[in-house]
Amino acid sequence: MIGLPPAPLWRRSAAALLDAAIGFAGWSLGAMWLLIAVWGFRRTSLELAAAALLLLAVLMLAIALHIVYHTVFLGGCGQTLGRMALGIAVVTRDGRPVGYGRALARTLGGGFDVLTLGLGRLVALFNRERRGLADLLAGTRVVRV
Repeated sequence: MIGLPPAPLWRRSAAALLDAAIGFAGWSLGAMWLLIAVWGFRRTSLELAAAALLLLAVLMLAIALHIVYHTVFLGGCGQTLGRMALGIAVVTRDGRPVGYGRALARTLGGGFDVLTLGLGRLVALFNRERRGLADLLAGTRVVRV
């Protein structure tokens, strides 16, 4: 895979949107069942502290699902479902499979992109391989397959 060209930014963005839709659907189902379970076992109304804790649990569920989804798919086959649909994959700089360690590093680097409101992705505009900050941190690149 070393000779494969870098994936265009529009494909990467479309894959990210598709992955976000899939993740949102999974998180919505998980959050719904969590809320049903909590409200089903309560005999009194939800107090402010308990509601804040429940909100924190729902947010932590979203983060955990995101990390697991991306790490398992990228580590296992180099592609998430969105990337599979758009014909792109994540590989190491020399074209080998990513593995779970690099996949986790790339996913956590993507979290930094979120915290900086996308500034980490702007790096991809200024290098030939179109590698964002998460790719630079993990030693990966996104290619067309």
